[in-house]
Amino acid sequence: MNWSIAKKNFSRQGLRASLNVLVTALSIIALVFMLSLLNGFQAQATRNVVSTDVAGGHYRAPGFDILSPTEWEDHTVTIPKFIRQLDNNDKAEVLVLQGQLYPNRRLYPVQIRGISMDQSLLKLPLNSLKNFSKNIDDIIPAVVGAKMAKKSHLKKGDTLTLKWRDKSGAVDAKDILIVDIGDMLNPRIDEGVVWLRLDHLRFMTDRKDQVSWIAVQNYIGPVSGFEFQSIEFLMADLLALWRQDRINSKILWAILMTLVCISVFNNQMLNIFKRQKEIGTLMALGMDSNRIVRIFTLEGALAAIWALVVSLLIGLPFFIWFQGIGFDVSHLSESTLPIRETIYPDYQPMEIIYSLVIVFFLIVASSWFPVKKITRLDPTMALRGRAIK
Repeated sequence: MNWSIAKKNFSRQGLRASLNVLVTALSIIALVFMLSLLNGFQAQATRNVVSTDVAGGHYRAPGFDILSPTEWEDHTVTIPKFIRQLDNNDKAEVLVLQGQLYPNRRLYPVQIRGISMDQSLLKLPLNSLKNFSKNIDDIIPAVVGAKMAKKSHLKKGDTLTLKWRDKSGAVDAKDILIVDIGDMLNPRIDEGVVWLRLDHLRFMTDRKDQVSWIAVQNYIGPVSGFEFQSIEFLMADLLALWRQDRINSKILWAILMTLVCISVFNNQMLNIFKRQKEIGTLMALGMDSNRIVRIFTLEGALAAIWALVVSLLIGLPFFIWFQGIGFDVSHLSESTLPIRETIYPDYQPMEIIYSLVIVFFLIVASSWFPVKKITRLDPTMALRGRAIK
């Protein structure tokens, strides 16, 4: 009985109810889209960092700190035999040293990274280095990233001087040839980094079989002489940024829901004000005030249900279409975020369900709160239209 009365009252509201439902539906679509786009952005950026640098974690030389370049030469270790026997899909040997580059008569401090050419764990645009032999000729082949090339005004085919210190601390220098400009998705391995073959860098610095770290596919247990650093540790800065983004998304979520609740609250207040005589008549005929409250609350619940239905009808085609074209973030190429390609929303079913349930209960609560004053109305004043001013 209450449900049928609520449906009739809701349908009688006409355009006002339709607009209320539409605003709520659009807010729900915006909420789901915002959460899914943020999920997709974070997932893609994380995959880029993992596939190009972090992998499943690093076995690093004890005391090695990427933020202390003056100490890199002091923290290299020899690879244990059993790690050397791992498949090339499961490990990537990396040697990192400090160097100075001299492009166009300028000094440019750089990070010299040597990586094994046999590895296939990390996805790096270094295939050009594989075309060169293990023996070093007069010129050493090197690859730099696009951002590094832009900042130092380098281009493919340039020859310039690279200076470094060998194992004994002696300063050495040699010309290098930029054989390729790599499209690095991860700024960590682009800006200020010069990539060499690992065998070349070991020969140049007299560090046979030594590495700064070994990136592995999976944790293989404690290794003597190495410290294991997990994905969470290596990506601590990015994870902190993601957490901050989550906080910002919650603020936007709260703003959207506040607007929706205000819209529903205002609609209910207007309903009560315009329908005072109707309410007074029902109370005069003996209808319990609590039942009237339930009827009005059911009207708000109907608005929430219709909003969910409309958001599904409008949002589903939109989400399918957007999943096909993605979101172009090429404008982030100059930022320090590890992403430049098109990103696609990542729809998490449970997250969407939880959000919709919360939205539904917020709308119902917003419908109930203003109508609870009906229990305090005087039927005679309501019949005269003066119960609420």
